[in-house]
Amino acid sequence: MTTSVSPKSRSLFTAFFWLFNLSLLLVIFIGFLPFLAMDILNDALRGEVPFSILIPVFGLIGVPTTSTALGIQRKRQLNKISNLKPAAPLGPMPQPISLFQIFFGLEAPLLMACTIRLFFLRALTPASSFLFISLAVGTIALAHWLLHRHHRQSSWASWMHLAGLTIMLVLSLYLSVIALFYVLPLIVVMGSALYLSIFLVVLIPIFFPFIMVFSGLVMMPWGMLRLFLRSWRQTLQSLSQQHGKTLPRAWVGTVLAVWLGLLLLLQQQPQTQAFTLLEKQPQSEGERQALLQNADAIRKGLLNAYLSAYRYPLLEDKGMYRMYSNLLGAPNAVAETVQDAYRTVLTPFAYQGNALDKDKAAQLYAEFFDTPILRGEHSTIQNAVLSNFNRTEAKAGLLDIGAERVRLQQQDVSITPEGDWAEIKLHEVYANTTFENTEILYYFSLPESATITGLWLGETADLAQRYEYVVAPRGAAQQVYTDQVRRQVDPALLEQVGPRNYRLRAFPIPPAGRDLLPQDGQPDRMHLWMTYKVMKQNDQWMLPVLNEQRNIFWTQDTQRTLNGKPQQKSDAWLPASIPADVSEPASALQAKLPGGYVVAKPLAEQDYQLPQGQHFAFIVDRSYSMEAHRKELEDSFQWLKDNLLGANSADLYLTRADGTQAQKVSSLDAFDPGKTVLYGSLQTRQMLDQYQQVAEAQNYDAVILLTDSGSYELTQDGSPLPLAAPLWLVHLGGLQAAYDDATLATIQQTGGNVAADIKTVMTRIATQPSLGQGTSLLNVVDGYAWFLSSTPDSDVKTVEAVAPMAARQWIAQVSQAVKPDQLNQLDAIHQVAKENSIVTPYSSMLVLVNPEQKRQLKEAEASDRFNREVEDQQLPDPQDEIAPVSAVPEPAEWLLLLACFAVLAVWWRWKATRNEINHNLPPLNEV
Repeated sequence: MTTSVSPKSRSLFTAFFWLFNLSLLLVIFIGFLPFLAMDILNDALRGEVPFSILIPVFGLIGVPTTSTALGIQRKRQLNKISNLKPAAPLGPMPQPISLFQIFFGLEAPLLMACTIRLFFLRALTPASSFLFISLAVGTIALAHWLLHRHHRQSSWASWMHLAGLTIMLVLSLYLSVIALFYVLPLIVVMGSALYLSIFLVVLIPIFFPFIMVFSGLVMMPWGMLRLFLRSWRQTLQSLSQQHGKTLPRAWVGTVLAVWLGLLLLLQQQPQTQAFTLLEKQPQSEGERQALLQNADAIRKGLLNAYLSAYRYPLLEDKGMYRMYSNLLGAPNAVAETVQDAYRTVLTPFAYQGNALDKDKAAQLYAEFFDTPILRGEHSTIQNAVLSNFNRTEAKAGLLDIGAERVRLQQQDVSITPEGDWAEIKLHEVYANTTFENTEILYYFSLPESATITGLWLGETADLAQRYEYVVAPRGAAQQVYTDQVRRQVDPALLEQVGPRNYRLRAFPIPPAGRDLLPQDGQPDRMHLWMTYKVMKQNDQWMLPVLNEQRNIFWTQDTQRTLNGKPQQKSDAWLPASIPADVSEPASALQAKLPGGYVVAKPLAEQDYQLPQGQHFAFIVDRSYSMEAHRKELEDSFQWLKDNLLGANSADLYLTRADGTQAQKVSSLDAFDPGKTVLYGSLQTRQMLDQYQQVAEAQNYDAVILLTDSGSYELTQDGSPLPLAAPLWLVHLGGLQAAYDDATLATIQQTGGNVAADIKTVMTRIATQPSLGQGTSLLNVVDGYAWFLSSTPDSDVKTVEAVAPMAARQWIAQVSQAVKPDQLNQLDAIHQVAKENSIVTPYSSMLVLVNPEQKRQLKEAEASDRFNREVEDQQLPDPQDEIAPVSAVPEPAEWLLLLACFAVLAVWWRWKATRNEINHNLPPLNEV
């Protein structure tokens, strides 16, 4: 490539090259690297930074450093050559790469790509990825040309050079047009900075590096345009001399047509099709089936709309308008015109819709896929949130489900068996890996006969210094905990959120790094203790079953002990169970309560039976989320046909997602679960409402709803439903993590329950052990029958230590007759929970650490103390933040990385060229 540049222009550019790179290195190594870059790198070590963010971080550091090194080597080489006077002609020598080529051909495109990727874009779209790929291809084409320009080039390489340079020429022109919008604002900013510098000379060293950096960034597109235009012309002329003018020009036209066609194709955004498909409610099974066949397109479109603030930086953007209106004082009409033109130019980065589409997409996603979009697309949304150079914003929007922020450092399980029952203590130690106060959350389940009896928090392992729980009404406890978390004060809350379900939250886990500053007197760990009592079941002591955790994680280094003995490393939170001593057969126990004696009698295998001569109502959840459990649904109906229908009668109710009443089917044999259409979103209350509209005055012995694990976040507060028969929920695929209080009250007041399979439900409904005179059955669960008697059984051992378990069974029974507005009865139930120190559906355990929290709890208990809200504060709305963690880079990142390697290759080739020149020169003693 030949250039006709005057010595004066060359000197000016040389000065600019060094001033720009030195200023940029100063800004990067003093301002960027110690602060923002270190935050990103620290988060990357915890796996909270996508690879697509790391590449531009390393690029911003490496590209100007490498370019500066190339310039230094070039200067030394030219100085050495100019100082030598060889005795004989040396012949042609390789032409050094000019600073103009280094800056505008290699440094400028890579620096702009890294800057735009890190500070302007977050989650990449197909169109933006394509533009990055194109920029990387053009940079690689020039780098390859620079590496091989002194050698004979193959025809294939020349054609590829022309294609890459053609694409880069178009991109340079595109970037030049964008840069035009910033020229006037930059002139005003530079003028203001220089004006201030006149009066405040001390500001010159501060302003000057930034002025140089911003000036260089704005100049880059035009310099790139000039460089790539010249290289493109030279390559085109070279090929025209070899193959004529027609073929090279046709090749350029083909490259442009294909490139522009791909860009236009990739700019098509999927949300338009998704909104169109879901615009009307389907009226027939055929229409629903047609929508289900387009589920992937609907998913992609709704997700694109929901993440519009992360994928399209110009959504509802008025930055250019404010810049021209406020900074330059332009009239509103002019500023609006500039804003519209800017948005048109940046169409590949603009969302084809408005900010309201986010809420619309979330609603439509829940209605179609029967789950919140934050759950259904958790991985993709988390990647988008984390693709943010501002780590504060990234962490604020971090979805805590599956987030690994607090490490379970130690876990101790202690089992104290007492014959047929045992007390189990769980002690855990938490270590925060972030520098922020963090909340942990467990959703877990226990056997229905188990009863939680204690909860404590501590800053050390000293039991004498730990904070003890209080048993408080569930609504008051929730209110106090939520308020204290907002105030960044330590509380812990343990609630029962289902017949077997619990929710444990603790806050705050102290930030990391306090162990390095012991003199500040602040704790660097949090200890938590929980105790519960449980009956022996199948010769096993059952441990909590984890349904979901948030922020908490464990590794192979987590120290685990059982009764003081080290345990094997595990990926699970806890083992499912621990073998119990089977030397003694199970025996009956009883405990005294204010209302009488509660007796627990073990059941033998022959005590269990199936229903005979009963009439059942089966409700089938036909929402979209049931598709994942279609096989379990088929197996359940096959079991019913084989084991139940011969001796019982049943009606079937098929729910509908269109909001109309359920479809009644009088014969289960006429229903084929494998062919039914599963569509839309249905919550428990909606399905029961549909059932009641059709069932009317039908007399059933039990109502069984076959559903999946459900979506707690989609439920709404309401009132219990007045069902005339016990309600049983069969959760195919696993129990629901939590229930709203209205659904829980409906289950309790009707005498129903929950299970994970149909056989367990039918067996529990039918099993009726022989009852003695003056006794009443409370429950049949976990291998025991629980009775309430007014007098003690002389043949049964009285064990007061089992009173907490007996009280729990008594509360479950009396809850059938209690209404949510009967505060006197609820207070009486709560009083029994307090006296026995247990967690119930109405009473929670709250750990308080200061008198102010206790005062607030007392005030909350005097008001609406039992009303609890449906909440899930751990699922934040990413749109509220200013806006895949993929271990594998996207194609754009791969090519950008390859382009960076090309710069390094130029450096390596430059050193080889210098060695070649030195080899051709005579020794200094011969000159």
